[in-house]
Amino acid sequence: MDKVKLLWSKTNRWHRMFLLFVVTEFQLVPGGKVGFLCNDPALSHQFTGDTISWKWLLTTVIFLPLAILLVIERTYNSDKQSDRAKQQALCWYKEYLFGVLINLTVIHILKQAIGSPRPHFFDTCSPKEAQTCERGQYVYSYTCTKAAWLSQSDRSFPSGHTSLALHAAVFIAYYLQQRTRHVKVPSILAVQILCLLAALCCSVSRITDRRHHWWDVLAGAVLSLPILFYTIYSLCGNFHCPRVTSEEVPNIDNTKNNLHHPVIDNAT
Repeated sequence: MDKVKLLWSKTNRWHRMFLLFVVTEFQLVPGGKVGFLCNDPALSHQFTGDTISWKWLLTTVIFLPLAILLVIERTYNSDKQSDRAKQQALCWYKEYLFGVLINLTVIHILKQAIGSPRPHFFDTCSPKEAQTCERGQYVYSYTCTKAAWLSQSDRSFPSGHTSLALHAAVFIAYYLQQRTRHVKVPSILAVQILCLLAALCCSVSRITDRRHHWWDVLAGAVLSLPILFYTIYSLCGNFHCPRVTSEEVPNIDNTKNNLHHPVIDNAT
């Protein structure tokens, strides 16, 4: 027990959250399983694939905010101190990634705990109990006959695509609002609108692709909000950091070691 306590004391929030994510992702702990209504039309859709795949979603969610943070901090919020601008951007980006990890972990915990059938459940799971049950009969326990879908056909609630897409879009839009107040560039507003529309399209596609029910998408959107609030206000300090100008820092070489940065100082 002492060794366990010692090992635990050497971990940080990243280690603990990642461990929890691994446990849920690889289903190391038994989860729940919701049954199905025999011949339920809501579960009888064909699987047609994803309009937006997990690879595209994660690539966008991970790399787009980094690019925007670096460009905005260097272009609009630092006339001389490019190193400090980069440091600030990377600091907020690290906290953003931690928020994404929380989002993924919460979504996976709920997916595993609930075990809700997807709209294409009968097509991809093909439970053997569905072949003998009578219309209107509720089947509490079932066994999928398609091995490739054993752990995916019952992971409908909530929508991870929706939660992650909204997390990234709102984070970017709010960040741009906070950090570009001193400039009036039409392209900034265009980026904000584009990000929010992209998140909306991603969410709608989960319904039209028959990968989620509408309530799964709604739940994913609602779940992302408190995680976003925590990420923006607690982890990123609401993006409060004074804009650095050449007038404010007349001799950058003599002062860069004495600069105080509350957000960066408290981020570790």
